[in-house]
Amino acid sequence: MTLLSYLGDGENLVVVGSNAGSERPPAWSLNLEAAPDAEVVLGGRAMPVHAHWASGSERDRLWSRLQAGNPAFERYQEMAGREVPVVVLEPRARA
Repeated sequence: MTLLSYLGDGENLVVVGSNAGSERPPAWSLNLEAAPDAEVVLGGRAMPVHAHWASGSERDRLWSRLQAGNPAFERYQEMAGREVPVVVLEPRARA
């Protein structure tokens, strides 16, 4: 199990693949790239989600909000030498 901080965006959850500024993305983001349907546990409740990588204006909007909450994200992106992924986890219906 991986513990992540998240940003709420409507009913979606937004997570950042900064890996504390490492050149390599975190393993969880690679796992979601390979299999974007996942399950998160929030407040003790399991929730099925589908991941997509924010881009364009969506990423710009979310990145601004994320930086406001954690200014270290900009430093992490500079250290990483890569665009840090902003991953949107959208709730999906239970199977």
